[in-house]
Amino acid sequence: MSALLELRGVAKRYPSRKGDERWALKELDLDVQPGEVVSVIGRNGAGKSTLLKLACGVSPATRGTVRRPRRVAPLIEVGAGFHPELTGRENVGINGRLLGLTKREVAAAFDDIVAFAELAHVIDEPVKTYSSGMFMRLGFAVAVHTSPQLLLVDEVLAVGDLPFQVKCLDRIKALRADGVGVLFVSHNLAAVLSLADRALLLERGEVRAAGEPREVVASYHELLAMGIEARQVGEDAGATGDMQVVSSRALDRDGVEQLLWDPGALVRVELRLRARNAVPESVVGLRLHKEGAGLIATFLGFDSGRVPAMAAGEERIIEVQLRLNVAEGTYPLDVAIGSADVTAVWVDQEVARLPVAARHGGGGLVDIAPRVVIL
Repeated sequence: MSALLELRGVAKRYPSRKGDERWALKELDLDVQPGEVVSVIGRNGAGKSTLLKLACGVSPATRGTVRRPRRVAPLIEVGAGFHPELTGRENVGINGRLLGLTKREVAAAFDDIVAFAELAHVIDEPVKTYSSGMFMRLGFAVAVHTSPQLLLVDEVLAVGDLPFQVKCLDRIKALRADGVGVLFVSHNLAAVLSLADRALLLERGEVRAAGEPREVVASYHELLAMGIEARQVGEDAGATGDMQVVSSRALDRDGVEQLLWDPGALVRVELRLRARNAVPESVVGLRLHKEGAGLIATFLGFDSGRVPAMAAGEERIIEVQLRLNVAEGTYPLDVAIGSADVTAVWVDQEVARLPVAARHGGGGLVDIAPRVVIL
């Protein structure tokens, strides 16, 4: 099967104000097949928007080749191609023609476009009076009603409210079923996991990971965390007294290490402890943080978190269990171990980083696992 979009050895260079050069993309290869959704993720400045501009022909490549189909529908900027003084009706006509439709085809699709955008009440008003969300609705509606072969979608979808985002994602799935190729840039990892057939992680213009979306999203969380959730700890790392954590692993209920955790999953953090000197019975405490949001949960195990006394040189394996009733993000977990009267702390260190996947339609700090039951 011939690819709809084909990029080979593509690189893009921009001159800076200081006169030096900045490479936004470096030697990138990418295919999008008919009926395939490919998602591109990465941090701000990774090269995602530059990739879309090259794919739709807005910007030329410095090196490499780009082959695209005749009918490309780009949705890469809110209100792109709209004239603020013209009405929504007039802008639909202009945008439809720019995207390759005849005047008759625009007229035939007009009612469906307006109905999809849910803008019948303002379609004859100047678009300068529209909100950014209304701009996005109209732009997306025009793009998906032009019979495209390739749809290019940027983070612009985040402007809409949740019901309309779901509507847009459902429309993209329908286009995919009709053989349309989609290149989809988003920070909404729930949408990526729900929609994409393949994913690409960009970092500083280079491909950091590519393939199955869940694995690529896991690589993105690793990149954000700048570490991995399970690690071997150095001989003296984290040792603040008479005990140390020799190693730690984050396992699922079946004893398997995970790169990406589902919301609500049970995590078993296995810790190997070593007593540097004899220590009496001790108490385990936990702190769970969310990167970018701070401390979200604590626990001090006076009842279920007691470790028996240990002789000098003795090792013991303990397991800390918690359920990740949290929303998408990366969660560092600290463990503190100290005396039962809390007068001495022997260990206080981060022992795991837990990247949690998004639940489609969810957000916030916690995952409440909602269900709707129709009675």
